[in-house]
Amino acid sequence: MRRFFSYLSHIVFPQHCPVCGRLSAAYCPGCLRGAAEKPLPPFCADCGGAYGADCCYESVPCYAAALHDGDARRFILALKYRNMRPLGEAIGREMARLIPRQEAELLVPLPLHSGSRRAFNQTELMARGISSRWEIPVGEGLLKWRVSSGAQTEKRGKARRALTFDSFEGSPALAGRSVVLVDDVYTTGGTVRAAKFALQRAGAIVKAVLVWTRRVSAPERPGAWPEDGEYWL
Repeated sequence: MRRFFSYLSHIVFPQHCPVCGRLSAAYCPGCLRGAAEKPLPPFCADCGGAYGADCCYESVPCYAAALHDGDARRFILALKYRNMRPLGEAIGREMARLIPRQEAELLVPLPLHSGSRRAFNQTELMARGISSRWEIPVGEGLLKWRVSSGAQTEKRGKARRALTFDSFEGSPALAGRSVVLVDDVYTTGGTVRAAKFALQRAGAIVKAVLVWTRRVSAPERPGAWPEDGEYWL
């Protein structure tokens, strides 16, 4: 049924591949495959440094399929702002192809913030795509925003990093479960850190974080690090 409505939507509102412009069901498989050919080495989900450098307490690896640039960036923007829902699961399948399979009981997508006008949660769609390849179930509704934060894309690095540890709330059903957190873009890492903390506070064992792309800005650039007195989430 979902596939039928997707097809009907395409007939009424024709979509085209954000890379080559060809009329299609939101994307060309070849263009999507070529958008992320070399996944990034794993990095610390907390500070963004090389994973395994003993930089952060309870550090977990974060895997990104590509840099937030070029065609990879075009695809995620098309998914989020051009209502190209079929891209969500397709991007997830590509992530599952490129990133080493993680041993976990659940995939937990980052929730859509309460102020969003988007009709769907893109990270949930991506998690479903990963699930179809890795055969790990998606834990929908197990992580929620506790505060109305507004769209993260509208915030600059300083505001993103200022997210407090209680920005999210994890379900008690997570206790003792091993999970992988799924997000779309890693920018400063503030959202990922706050979500990871909430999952751990609920008793979950966070094994890794998966994202489609990583911005090349923070935290390597000196200006991206928090000033004295700021929380480094």
